[in-house]
Amino acid sequence: MSQDWNQFVEGELSRLESLDRRRALRRIFARESPLVEFRGRRLVNFSSNDYLGLSQHAAVTEGATRAIARAGASASSSRLICGNSDLHEELEAALADLKGKEAALTFASGFSANLGLLSSLVGPGDHIFSDALNHGSIVDGCRLSRAASVVFRHNDLDHLEELLKDCSGPGRRLVVSDSVFSMEGDLADLPGLVSLCRRYDCRLMLDEAHATGVLGSRGGGLVEHFQDGGKARPEEIELLMGTLSKALGSFGGFVACSASMRDYLINRCRPFIFATALPPAVLGAALAGLELIRPPSKVRENLRSNMQRMRSRLARHGLGCSQGRTSIFPVLLGSEERALQVSQRLLDRGFLVAAIRPPSVPPGTSRLRITVTASHSEAQIDELVGSLTEIGCQAGS
Repeated sequence: MSQDWNQFVEGELSRLESLDRRRALRRIFARESPLVEFRGRRLVNFSSNDYLGLSQHAAVTEGATRAIARAGASASSSRLICGNSDLHEELEAALADLKGKEAALTFASGFSANLGLLSSLVGPGDHIFSDALNHGSIVDGCRLSRAASVVFRHNDLDHLEELLKDCSGPGRRLVVSDSVFSMEGDLADLPGLVSLCRRYDCRLMLDEAHATGVLGSRGGGLVEHFQDGGKARPEEIELLMGTLSKALGSFGGFVACSASMRDYLINRCRPFIFATALPPAVLGAALAGLELIRPPSKVRENLRSNMQRMRSRLARHGLGCSQGRTSIFPVLLGSEERALQVSQRLLDRGFLVAAIRPPSVPPGTSRLRITVTASHSEAQIDELVGSLTEIGCQAGS
């Protein structure tokens, strides 16, 4: 007789509780960014992916409102039935321009974009080479594809080359990597990846979710960041996946690619074919967000200044953090229990900073994931770092 479902569920929840890995939803009310309200208290939010503070920007909310007035609340269908609109195509043209590619295609989310891309482009007999710290959506996309999935050590291109040398057979080969790693805040070695893909006849897919709007002279992401230094070109990367839900302040995912690749995905990518199209409000908000990141962009200047301040303040107090150029600052604490304790003590002081635990990160590397945005004030950054220091929050302590 099979195990009772309730017994299984309760047993699994108890196991997670014993490991300090059980999660629960918190009802958060957004106020004027970066403030939120939780259980009747106003907190300064240092956990958001709203890197440019655009989700509550007047131009972005007005863009959403105008789109609703123009086209209603829902697309009402998939794009291939009757859900395609001029707003979808206008947004995709703007995204393609931002990424320096011929075309772009939007998806219901970044997660579904990664699932769809990987499962549409490779299959049995093919190989995917994936960074060990890639996002869970890439991991699941690799599984769904049924291609042979080979994991290389994080940012270790020597290991990747060893794996590529050992790979034989006629199938397609795809290397996939985050451009900014969401829990580490570090950057992929894009020039190195491009060089290896060229040498071993592989195609390259880059997840730009945390780079779009943040890196590059126009907010184009990691490719533009290296292009600015003469070390990469958009045409060297087949697929540039991104999201609208982080720096652009809206919702959804997209891929920037060649025109023929876009046409292929329209015909073969199941998460695109069988999903209702993004609604007008989302499209209008994203279009407004793209306008706000165009140079000269005040919000991007604010973000760069705040990133520099956070990095220097954390380094001054000996707190472990990313050495990169991103908005993500991990403070490693080791155990799940310690991460939860420090997160709660910061909450008591008026700061919302999430404790990140396995399986989001490897065992023994639980951490605070601090994210700085364009909306934070210098005083808020200084007060957070001061609180971390007073709590005695040292890396690994």
